[in-house]
Amino acid sequence: MKQLLNKISILFIFSSFILASCSKSFIERNPAGSVPTGDAITDEASMQTALLGAYAGLRNLGVYGRDWPVVGDLQADNVFLEVQNSGRYIEQYKYIFTETDEVYGEMWNAAYVVILRANKIIDADINGDNVNALKAQAYALRALMYFKLVNTYARPYTDDPGKPGVPLVLHYDPYVQPPRNTVAEVYAQIISDYKIAFENAGGYTNSVTLSKYAIEGLLAKAYLYMGDNAKAKQAAVDVINNSEFSLVDADNYFDFWKDGGIHTDAVETMFEVDVDIIDNLGTDDLGAFYVEGYMDLYASDDLVNLYSPTDARTSVLIPYQTKSGSPAVVVYKYQNASDAKDRDNIKVIRLSEVYLIAAEASLPNNEDDARNYLNALAETRDPDFSGYTSTGNDLLNDIITERRKELAFEGDRYYDLNRLMRSIDRGSNAGSISGPLTIPYDDYHRIAPIPQTELQANPNIEQNPEY
Repeated sequence: MKQLLNKISILFIFSSFILASCSKSFIERNPAGSVPTGDAITDEASMQTALLGAYAGLRNLGVYGRDWPVVGDLQADNVFLEVQNSGRYIEQYKYIFTETDEVYGEMWNAAYVVILRANKIIDADINGDNVNALKAQAYALRALMYFKLVNTYARPYTDDPGKPGVPLVLHYDPYVQPPRNTVAEVYAQIISDYKIAFENAGGYTNSVTLSKYAIEGLLAKAYLYMGDNAKAKQAAVDVINNSEFSLVDADNYFDFWKDGGIHTDAVETMFEVDVDIIDNLGTDDLGAFYVEGYMDLYASDDLVNLYSPTDARTSVLIPYQTKSGSPAVVVYKYQNASDAKDRDNIKVIRLSEVYLIAAEASLPNNEDDARNYLNALAETRDPDFSGYTSTGNDLLNDIITERRKELAFEGDRYYDLNRLMRSIDRGSNAGSISGPLTIPYDDYHRIAPIPQTELQANPNIEQNPEY
């Protein structure tokens, strides 16, 4: 621990330096993504190249590279933004963003770029032994982007599936100006894409390629967000029982997060976004906002107090202080932002979440199954824990709390509270900038504004209420 704190002290000094010296930048490298399908994808080799371009789009700071994971915790109750910050995400934390907000503009644009690239692969008219498997990954990427978009810019399916979602663009057309499809229509496309992907995807080879059971895990999550517990459980249990994936044990939990490389061992990570020194600058990506760089974000006291001392997840929660000197807990899930060889890959779906999906989706009909799946994870993370024995609504709350503890700093908490239509209740934290402590579900800021640039470019799209 002393050695770890010494390292954090060095990074703390380094972060103070870059706070004033670094500016935001984006590097877009896409040789195949800017030309019509017929000119770019002519055989399996060019399709593989195009697919790599689609995967690369996930690294963009507007999506998994930073904004989605940050907003998913910062706008909820898991992290706070300290007073001596770099000037980013203030509007998100304070809930004062508007249609001109840069973060939500970046999310929208970056996600639709990935969709554009996926569409070109899906529509490519070529033959080959591996074409269906390659297209399967494109279908899954498109579904993943629409899942994130509809849960960012629209009310959740569990509220009213007939409300406006986001525009479905399924084919390359530079002149299309589509209206918003309903939430139900977007989810129908998500489910369809994931099913096609699952049927045609290849087996597991590594953690940065979408494989068959990783796709089924994402499908289970989509069903859960729809409130279709029966189908969510069916998919999640299939992954648990039949895939090669296993949970990381408590003794190896810290090393699991310390390892920034691509995994081929099927331990824990089902799919993650590959990030390296070329694709994201260490001072501007996700990890930099927690420990190696700006160090703007810290774990909330409310979250930290949920963990028992023997919980392995506390190994990546380091008591220290903010840059401005207030006592705080540093998040150490992202340890490699300044690594010269490899960055922290960004987790998209882990087996632990699939267990939590199976647990939640077992309710209300089968509480025994719900406890069994919940305890399989909870007792793995904390070997001294004797397991949950709760029932009814208390059991549901235990599952949601365990989701909060397990998926903290990976960007899920805000979206969970939205789909559950729950208020966001933040505790106060020393050293935090000011912001609302309670954000009710009916606050119009609980869904993001359609970016002004999109409204100006597309007269057929409507803004969300009150923006």
